[in-house]
Amino acid sequence: MADVIVIGGGIAGLAAAWTAGRAGRSALVLETAGHAGGPVTGHRLAGLELDAGTESFATRGGRVAPLLAELGLGDAIVAPNPAGAWAGFAEPDASGAPRLAVCPLPRTGMLGIPGDLDAPELLTAIGPDGVARARRDLALPATVTGAAAGEPVLLGPLVRARMGEAVVRRLVAPVAGGIYSGDPDRMPVAAVAPGLLAELDRTGSLSAAVARLQAQRAPGSAVRGLAGGMHTLTDRLVAVIAEQGGTVRTHARVVALARDASGWSVEVAGPAGRERLHAPQVVLATTARPALRLLADAGARDLRDVTWPEPAHIALVTLVVDDARLDAQPRGTGMLVTPDVPGVAAKAMTHATAKWAWAAEAARDPARGGRSGRHVLRLSYGRAGQPADPDDEALVARGLADASALTGLDLDPARVAGAVVHRWDNVQPSLDADRLREAVHAFAAACGDLAVVGSWLSGTGLASVLPDAVDRAERLVAAPAGRRVAPGADGGAPDADRATPGVGRGVPGADRGEGEEHR
Repeated sequence: MADVIVIGGGIAGLAAAWTAGRAGRSALVLETAGHAGGPVTGHRLAGLELDAGTESFATRGGRVAPLLAELGLGDAIVAPNPAGAWAGFAEPDASGAPRLAVCPLPRTGMLGIPGDLDAPELLTAIGPDGVARARRDLALPATVTGAAAGEPVLLGPLVRARMGEAVVRRLVAPVAGGIYSGDPDRMPVAAVAPGLLAELDRTGSLSAAVARLQAQRAPGSAVRGLAGGMHTLTDRLVAVIAEQGGTVRTHARVVALARDASGWSVEVAGPAGRERLHAPQVVLATTARPALRLLADAGARDLRDVTWPEPAHIALVTLVVDDARLDAQPRGTGMLVTPDVPGVAAKAMTHATAKWAWAAEAARDPARGGRSGRHVLRLSYGRAGQPADPDDEALVARGLADASALTGLDLDPARVAGAVVHRWDNVQPSLDADRLREAVHAFAAACGDLAVVGSWLSGTGLASVLPDAVDRAERLVAAPAGRRVAPGADGGAPDADRATPGVGRGVPGADRGEGEEHR
């Protein structure tokens, strides 16, 4: 019997299992899919080992790099090309018809919000009238947020009220939309830019708040990667968990979670049928929908009726293209695109061989099937509320057409050495995230032998997911193993007749259905 069963083998679950192993606890990880790591996984295309999903981590908080170093990956941490990315948006042509317009993104910024209103690239991006309007931010009271009293502050209205429409349309919409796959007018600032409103109160202007937050991060780029790809993190975690005596099982779907004499009983469905496993402690590391169901099974009955905003269904098209014209890096490290650009469906494009030196080296290496002029382009599709495109072949053709439009080059299909589509679900910011997070963690704390982790609670991105999973797993394994119950329970599961703290029936803003998000 394992000391800790980890339900979910995404990056949060793997980090929790590794943490348990460091404390001398044996961990069993149960993952529904055929691979561990969730979107932090790799694939082979045209002889190249590439990331199939996550390709970088944010440096904010300063927690990820030390954790990577503990795993022996510290020397593999690399910075991207400082050339930076571009934005794509719709502008009217001479006849008034919309067309694609592009500009480099300002270097000092957060979600497209400029931190330096004197930057030359800001003038290029939004023009003199746009800069003049943006500078009104410096004179407005900090209380101007675009939100009515008592209402949540949303990203689009905040920036529009302080800096004007040009900043929202040309900078914030492509960047925030590209990252979160949604509309900035529906994004709560507290969820997508933690600390920004506090800095606005402290500094008195939005641009100063952004500049201050940017100054607090490590020097250089706001992101880092791993030489060889972020998927090497998953490979390393799986290997270390095995060295610690733990096990990672794929094709293992947990269908029930309940109390028993040992602490927890976990029912698993796999290729060989169903089985029941037991452990003194459990880490729940699935996405929102199965987590809420399993928590309800475990005694948090009110969570059964709670839903989470439907995820954006993301399709990532990776193209390996032989075209030396891309050596000039016509759009820097890539582009972020607004949804109103005619003829372009992609929300983002990453020029991977321009962004990462390791990828460029591999693409040119004859020993790995590379050649001069070979490049890797990744195009991302899917925004909140849009259905997933079921046809991979059509999506690859769409990807090549969009890459041509965004780079300004007519890319030849005959020079595509490889193409593949990977699909992921992307967690959406929720106005109710704080309330639900408090309720879930309060229930877990009352149990004493349960931890709940994952991006739907911690926030998206490795900079949020990894530290949260490690911290919660550390607290769990530091507690005495064995069965504990919530206050008010009568020797069984936490009191099922009580309302879970902070949660009621029918959470507002979560009526678009349920789905599985990135871990």
